[in-house]
Parts: sequence; structure tokens; C-alpha cells
Amino acid sequence: MPRCDGLSVDDPRVSIVELDRVTGIDFGCDLGLRWPYVMGLVPNVAAARTGLVLIGDQLVAIAGESVLGLTIGEAMEKLGAAEGGAEIPLTFFRGSRDQLQKIVGADSAGTPSVVTITLQVPGQPDQRIEVPYGANLRDELVARKINVYQSITRWTNCNGQQLCGTCIVNVPYGLEACTRRSLDEDSTLRENPETYKLACITNVYGDVTVQLMPKVGAAQWTR
Repeated sequence: MPRCDGLSVDDPRVSIVELDRVTGIDFGCDLGLRWPYVMGLVPNVAAARTGLVLIGDQLVAIAGESVLGLTIGEAMEKLGAAEGGAEIPLTFFRGSRDQLQKIVGADSAGTPSVVTITLQVPGQPDQRIEVPYGANLRDELVARKINVYQSITRWTNCNGQQLCGTCIVNVPYGLEACTRRSLDEDSTLRENPETYKLACITNVYGDVTVQLMPKVGAAQWTR
């Protein structure tokens, strides 16, 4: 994880610690239930045994995925769902919440001003773009002349009106940072994986990975 919402691992205040899934960390948060930090350490359990985690450390990422701007509940869900082996890498910032928020460009409510989208296109290197917190995925891609449509719909799409159902993307990482599927969207994508989204009605509230031109089910084209 080279960067996380503007925070670099080259910053001496940032550390990545491999911990057992039972971390032994009691996490606290701010009054908005965001910005989780280490409130306490259970003696002789993973984090305390390493000596690398201290009370007051700010939690930045779980398994390389940013938790900045997420609620503590969402962050803990991400921790529980993290893939991998017996240990999970957790990224911490050793400093105050105010310092962290200033570095990542958070507003007065603690919400990051920008989020990072990692774009994956078949046959091309990954591309990272920064967009405003809560931005519409299709609009941001189209504004950068990045095509989100397949085949002829590149020219015949509905211009983001949720009518053609063809601005299909896959969000393999960070799906919880996107708007949830609407009933209509769910119907449109009924033969596709749950990570598939329509870019035109997807807003982004955290770091995500987006795959363009994913394979789609046959029913997708019957709408």
C-alpha cells in the first residue's frame, strides 16, 4: 500500500503491523462514530505482544484498504471480512486525529475531501485517480475521457440517465464505500456478481478498485 488517501508509508509516523485476527485491540472513535483509534490493548494478546501498537494510534487501513471516513462499525466489518491467512496487516498513524485529518484533507466533520479510485482495464496497467468524496463514478470517468461502456453502447448510451443499463463496472475492493444497489439496479444486474454496479448511479465514499469492461450475464442485454 504505497499511499492511503494522501498518507504515505514513507511517513515515519505510519506503520504496518501484521496481527492475528484476534487483535486484542479495543477501538474507540470520535463523536461521529468515525476515525477509529486504539483505545486499549488486551494484555498478552496479539497487538500488545508485538509492542508495535500503542494506545492512541489511529487506524488507517485494513489489509491495504483504507478505512478513513468509514464508521467504526464499517471498519470492524472490514476487519472481520478481510481475506488472507491467520494474520492481517493493519496500518496505523502515530499522531493526533487532527494531524491525520490535516494530512488526508478531511473536512471539519472528519470526512476525507478526496478518495482514490484504482482503475483496472484488461491489458493495461492499473491507473489511480482522485475524485471528490461522494462523487458520481460515471461522471468522474467520463470527464477524464475514460470509457465505461462496452461495444456499441459507447455511442448509444443514455448519458447517465439509468435507462440503458450498460455502464457496468465491477468493484472487487471497497464495495462498502459505494452507494448500495437500488432495487432497479439489482434487477438490471440480476445475472451478475454482487460486486457489479452501474457507474451512473454509483457514488464513491472511500477508496475503491474498479474494473472496467467486466464480463456480463446474458440477461443484462435483454433490458
